[in-house]
Amino acid sequence: MMNNNAMEFLDVPVLFGRFLILNGILMERDIVEAVRVQKDLNASPLFRVVEKGLLSLEDVKRARAYQWEKMTTFCQAIDALKILPFDDCNALLKSANQQHIPLGEILVKQGKITLQELANALEQHRKHQSRQRTEIVGCNH
Repeated sequence: MMNNNAMEFLDVPVLFGRFLILNGILMERDIVEAVRVQKDLNASPLFRVVEKGLLSLEDVKRARAYQWEKMTTFCQAIDALKILPFDDCNALLKSANQQHIPLGEILVKQGKITLQELANALEQHRKHQSRQRTEIVGCNH
């Protein structure tokens, strides 16, 4: 099912969605739709923090107003307003930033690909990326 010839001309890492298209696993429109959903679901970290009740919408509004007034970072504003200590704010945003829904999970839930097809494609993609890294390192010596 994998089209290795389609991959041979590529000398840069290939994003997983592009890999699925080049290998005929999915159509480009399937990937575009899934990426749109992914962007919507992977909302900004501030939205996720409010959604989880870790900061109130009022806290975020106050901090954003302070940011504009004083030209500070969000966490500097949160700290200055005594909402959260600076380091706690950074940790909170870092954690919220790391929470994202992988493209493959969306494609499976949309019924575009089965879990087994996803696992196979991910393995092939890993092998391709590994070969690309090996070839790039080999060229540098």
